[in-house]
Amino acid sequence: MNRRDFLGASLAAGFLQGMPAMAHAQDRSGRPIVVGQSVDLSGAMQNIGREYFSGAKIAFDQANEAGGVGGRPIRFLQRDDGGDPARTVTNTKAFLDDGAELLFGFCSEACVEAAVGSEFFRRSDVDLFAPLTGIEHPAGAGRITYLHPSLVEEMRQMLQRLGNLSLTRLGIVHTETPSMQAAYRAIQSELATQRLERPKSYTLRENAANSAEVIQALARDGIQAVIVMADAFSAGLLLKPLRQRDPAMFACLGSMVDLPTAQQLIGPDLSMGILVARAVPDPTNTLIPVVANFRRLLGRYLDEAPTAMSLEGYVAAQTLLAVLRRADSPRRLAATARNRIGMVDLGGLKLNLGGTRAINQIQLSMLTRDGRLI
Repeated sequence: MNRRDFLGASLAAGFLQGMPAMAHAQDRSGRPIVVGQSVDLSGAMQNIGREYFSGAKIAFDQANEAGGVGGRPIRFLQRDDGGDPARTVTNTKAFLDDGAELLFGFCSEACVEAAVGSEFFRRSDVDLFAPLTGIEHPAGAGRITYLHPSLVEEMRQMLQRLGNLSLTRLGIVHTETPSMQAAYRAIQSELATQRLERPKSYTLRENAANSAEVIQALARDGIQAVIVMADAFSAGLLLKPLRQRDPAMFACLGSMVDLPTAQQLIGPDLSMGILVARAVPDPTNTLIPVVANFRRLLGRYLDEAPTAMSLEGYVAAQTLLAVLRRADSPRRLAATARNRIGMVDLGGLKLNLGGTRAINQIQLSMLTRDGRLI
């Protein structure tokens, strides 16, 4: 089954619902644990949203087939927010009205901020687990379990790698979306706090409408390497002409870029050598047990190519299942993850739930001409 068929059949009902999964050991009632995910399925990050959901769903489906957590199935609901924070708030209310005991995998900084700042979330007793966000959200303090690494740490490691390559004239190109603006402000603030030199910044308008002007500015300023903070479509529309004009320009893409889309837009030859950040191991390396398990289930349930983001969704769901097995209740789960669980070993990948971010180390790889990562 391909992703279009897989998602389309479920979306016809207005949301996606998983098969039975697992519940905490103290409750043998068989009542489902309702997990709600608001994610972009139709906006700039739609491929990211779909892949993250796909990876999570196969983990929940496997758990459901095994009888669920303590006999309770997981009912996995998903709603599209199109990357719109207002729709995310509406979806949050709908999940809570539907009896959700847990929110999971919300996508993008602006949408997460809107959800945790909403009155519906504040008045509830549910937590948010594994949102795709690289910044902190004070409105949800104590009620969010972050897995994805911080964008500040991602930027720090990229800058360190570029420095090791003796590249000193650096630039950051970022789009004007609320999420990218929030991420950019957080990065700039942290770099200033640590008294690190901040790369020169350039703003890329929607759909890379001003890409020619940005490319000219990069050339004028003698930029040697550029870090692109944008969705895959905008990044691809910028990097293709940029690398055509200056093949020696070193380019970096962040961990929340839909890499297959960006590669397709840039082309195989011009993509070669681009530095790519990931929050998880190489999704093709089956020597790593968690990747081998992911690939086996992906082939069984979905039969599609693995991506870093679908692997990250699988990792997030497996981590959630590990926490649920130890929890007294799916509600207020962040405290359980932080205080009772600590380290989770998924097989070649360890996550520290006792820290601020369960995944701290960014994987940095170079793209080859055939699309592999080395």
